[in-house]
Amino acid sequence: MKTDKFQAFKLIFAEGDHGEEAYRVIEGSVEISIQRSGQKLVLARLGAGETFGEMAMIESRPRSASARALEPTTIEVIERQDFQQILDEGGEQLVPYLTMIFDRLRVTNDRLLIALNKLNELQPAVKHRHQDIFGSRRTSVLVQIEPDSEEMHQQTALKKRLIRFYPFHFGRRAQLAAAEPMVQNQLLVADSSPFRVSRKHCIMDTSGDGVFIEDKTSQLGTIVNGISIGGKSLETRVKLIRGANTLVLGGQDSHVRFRLDVSVPDQAV
Repeated sequence: MKTDKFQAFKLIFAEGDHGEEAYRVIEGSVEISIQRSGQKLVLARLGAGETFGEMAMIESRPRSASARALEPTTIEVIERQDFQQILDEGGEQLVPYLTMIFDRLRVTNDRLLIALNKLNELQPAVKHRHQDIFGSRRTSVLVQIEPDSEEMHQQTALKKRLIRFYPFHFGRRAQLAAAEPMVQNQLLVADSSPFRVSRKHCIMDTSGDGVFIEDKTSQLGTIVNGISIGGKSLETRVKLIRGANTLVLGGQDSHVRFRLDVSVPDQAV
């Protein structure tokens, strides 16, 4: 990570700019503002130790606000590739950025729940479910996941579990514990270099004709019932069968193996 210095009233970035960096104030202060109807609306004034700009780094979206130094200011700059590398290595220097991200997610969740409760009060005949708002949904498809190799049995966090909500995510556990709560409906595998499991390896989801495993992001691929998907394979999705299925993350010689038992009451998979 590098540091930059800004003179008083110098613009750091403008609302609508493309950006892939996040910032932390080391010394000085920064004003965060937006333009609405030709008027400047100040959202926050940040001091030493506070972070900003992290959502553009993660989402690759235009800046949602402008940032300007209020006095001679020194800031730390973290680029996306640095963020990913340090996250993989478990670097403690990411804690301020992750803390801010999770705080903002909690605030957003709280606001959504308040809005949901108000919506239910206004439309009592239509109950809006929390999972509809937050993107996780419950279906009749039940999948029991359990470790299927000695190495996976030794990871106490990977005990047998029954999945009712989808999509369900498989990935690698970050060495930095603060990075893990980003997705709750997930199974995270502790892995070490050379990694077999990608941070976002594959997902299990449902469609009109059953339940499937999809891999579009892993480096070494996934094997479902002997069929390779993701990685170097042109295939990305495999439909699971009713009953026992096998799942291997990271190639044929990988020890990251699971058994998936699928049951769908009163309908075929």
